[in-house]
Amino acid sequence: MTSKAAMTADPGTQIAAQIPDLKRYARSLTRTEDDANDLVQDCVERAILKWHLYKTGTNLRSWLFTMMRNVFISQKRREAVASRYMAQAVHDDTMIARPNQMHSVYLKETVEALDALSSQERAAVQMLGIDEMSHQDAAALNNLPVGTMKSRLSRGRANLRTVLQMAEGDL
Repeated sequence: MTSKAAMTADPGTQIAAQIPDLKRYARSLTRTEDDANDLVQDCVERAILKWHLYKTGTNLRSWLFTMMRNVFISQKRREAVASRYMAQAVHDDTMIARPNQMHSVYLKETVEALDALSSQERAAVQMLGIDEMSHQDAAALNNLPVGTMKSRLSRGRANLRTVLQMAEGDL
């Protein structure tokens, strides 16, 4: 195909003419036939999507080879990140302590103790102790003075310590 005919041909035809060279280059990068075919497919797909960036009259083969090299490098980086993530996830999984029966019992007792509080104390403990709202925000939300919210929280914590038989500093 002459260079003038190549310039007037549609992108699909121009790219298709380069596929044998792309396959050879892909095999040299990947070292396996299957990976090479996947790389060629990814490169051709990207070339079609990015065709508007190709400057007519420039070397199409060089443009495609550069694109293939960039796709290959991106894939290798992605694989390396995924590999590091999986190694870290496996490592983290071995470092996590699974809940034992005592944790489950303690959680159940804590929920029961919270349910035993008055609705006002429970709301104060929920907003200030669990949801970590500021005293000012919780008071504004309930249309109460800040001091009232503080005293409800204090009474709620004291009642929880009593029910759960905890020392003063534990809650």
